[in-house]
This record gives sequence, structure tokens and C-alpha cells, in this order.
Amino acid sequence: MSADKAPAEKLPLATRKNVRDGWEAKKGDLETQMEALVGVKWTFTCNSLAIYPYAEPNSYGFNSLGDCIFAYFDGLIWSLKSFVEKHGPSGVAELNSVCPTHTCTLLASTKFSYCGSMVADGQLQLVFNPKQLGSNVSYVAQDLDKALSEAPQPAGASPLSYAARHSVKTDYDTKIADMTEKVKKILKNENFKFEPEFDDLGKALKGGKGVRDDWETNLGSFAKGYYDSFIDVLEREKFAEDELLREGLEEGAPAGVVKLRVVEKLAGGSGANGYNEILIEDGKLVIQTTPANWGTNISYACEKLVDIL
Repeated sequence: MSADKAPAEKLPLATRKNVRDGWEAKKGDLETQMEALVGVKWTFTCNSLAIYPYAEPNSYGFNSLGDCIFAYFDGLIWSLKSFVEKHGPSGVAELNSVCPTHTCTLLASTKFSYCGSMVADGQLQLVFNPKQLGSNVSYVAQDLDKALSEAPQPAGASPLSYAARHSVKTDYDTKIADMTEKVKKILKNENFKFEPEFDDLGKALKGGKGVRDDWETNLGSFAKGYYDSFIDVLEREKFAEDELLREGLEEGAPAGVVKLRVVEKLAGGSGANGYNEILIEDGKLVIQTTPANWGTNISYACEKLVDIL
């Protein structure tokens, strides 16, 4: 994906002056803004000799190389402000973690049609298409969260990508406590709990056949949805008012746990509906689906709960 044009041996005088005035004299201010946003000092680097060969005659990069380089890094700062507002401290920590060198550079790559960002060699790389230097510059880091999700993870880190972890934190962790309390009251069981085991879900979905492309960004919300379907059945069947149903559930699944699992093939028992199924295993309830059906008909995942008791 990297470009292969040899660096220029020397820049024209007017170009050198623009690099000095339009980029080198201003990058310190950008680095200061970066530090204010992420809490640690970062260094911005760019080899103007390596960039110049990609500048088409009379183009933005050709006529104002320094200004063009500055615009890419300024675009990073512009996007980073939105990223920090949306992702907060956890997003900042992720950026600093997967880019341990705390450096950002600009280079050519065919990875994007115009420009984009990625993480490699411990640094954040702003990249432009070799044929599109200076095009859509302000959007160079608009998908920074995607770049972090694709970044190599430090040793010992969760196998889940940043996007998946952010989804779990935002869409699941903030809601599951209230959902758990609701079920405890319905079942009159203070020991009840949900156990989704997100790392295992991520492994199954990442390598699963036919899985939807956006599974990482909806991991948390879909997991919540499967558990919502469980609560819906408890309410619909009036478990709170029916001691016999509560006893049946406690006898069948005495552990008081509802797990969530992705498998290659459904068991196909009385708890299955073709897309999802609920079953009892080792004294626990298990909601499971296949990679291709992740997120499909979530609201009906536990519709056959009473049938398996």
C-alpha cells in the first residue's frame, strides 16, 4: 500500500520558503494543541523532500507545499477535537497506547482514495493517495476511531478492537446494572446476573462466516438487545406474578445466570426459532446465535423460554 516515488534531492527556493513559513514555523502550535487534547507531548514530523514528488504541477501541493502539509496536520487537530468529545478519556488513552512513540507523520499510501489515517510502527500516520496530494485534506483523520480499531494492540490487551470495546462501554455497561436489578425483582432472585463474555463473542464474530461488517460497533447494543428479549419474555409471561414459572426457571437453571454465545450451528432444540435459540446448559441459561445471524430477530431470541423449562 505504500508509495514508491524517490524523495526529491532538493526543493526549489520558493518551495523551501513555503515549507519553512507555512509548515515548520507553525507545527509547534499544532503540537501544543495536540498535547492539550491528549494530555501528553506528541511530535509531528514530515519529510517534505519525500512529499514533493507527489505534487502535480500547478497543484496546491506544488505551489504551496508547506501550507499543504500544515493543512493535513491541522485536519488531524480538527477531527481530534470531535473524537475527544465523543470518546472521552478512554479514547484518548487508546490513542496514546496504540501509538506509544507519540509521533504523527505524513506519507503517501494507496490505502485511501483521497486521504485517511492509520496506525503503524507505533505512530499515527496521516496518509494521502499518491495521485491526490492536497485533496480533501481536512478529512484526513475523520475516521480516527476506525484507525484505532485496526491498530496492532499492545501485548496483553483485550482481543476486542477499540470500536468493539467502546460499543460495550457505551451501549452495554451503562445499562446492564438497571436491567439486572429489574430481573432480580421479577424473579425474586438477588443472585441473578448476565454473563455475555465479550472476548469470546468477539473471537467468534471476527472469524465467523457471513458476519455483518459493523458487528464491532454494535457489539454492546446487540448484546443488550438479546438480554432485553429475555426480560420481555419474563414480563410477557408474568414471571413476577407466577410462582410456578419462577420455580421452573430456578429448577432448570439454578445458577441464575444468562450467558450469550455465538456458535457455528444452532443446537436446534425446543428453544430454537431458526435465527437464535435459548437453552439450558450446566444449570445456566444460554442465548446463542450464529455469526451470520448476529443481530437478526433479536427481540425473538428468548421467545421459547417457557418451552425449555
